[in-house]
Amino acid sequence: MELQDLFLKLQEGDFTFFDTFYERSKNVVFYNILSYTKNYDISEDILQETYVKFLASINNINKNVNILGYLMKISKNLALDYFKKNKRIEYVEDELLIPSYMNLTIDEEELVNKIKGILNQKEFLIFILHVLNDMTFEEIKEIICKPLGSILWAYNNAIKKLRKKMEVEI
Repeated sequence: MELQDLFLKLQEGDFTFFDTFYERSKNVVFYNILSYTKNYDISEDILQETYVKFLASINNINKNVNILGYLMKISKNLALDYFKKNKRIEYVEDELLIPSYMNLTIDEEELVNKIKGILNQKEFLIFILHVLNDMTFEEIKEIICKPLGSILWAYNNAIKKLRKKMEVEI
């Protein structure tokens, strides 16, 4: 069952599908939040808040909305709100930013964290969505509401930055 179909079931009041809906969407939403916060614990808290807010407003959401894009928008706004409310606090990046439920090995977690340090926020998000979540650029376009050309440009810049960094380290 597609994510959109699961959303429609949830909207009809059948919450037996929530676990499946959450499992299929959490990684993308988490990486979106992480690209803003750069902090695992804060991102995890905002991830939970995103789904609480989603469930609270589920009956008011248009049935034709791209639900993953909607979740990304909620999570982005919550991340930005978090920093507005806590702007006096200095944040230090976590050493280990990737949660264990992503099913990555220690080496893969280390690699993702290195990539995060090389790329800017937009490049990192697009790279992760395409490479780790195996999404097409067309799907990414729908989620982050940017033109396909911008997405391809950012992805190509990310690849160039990563190649350049690899050449320097080798």
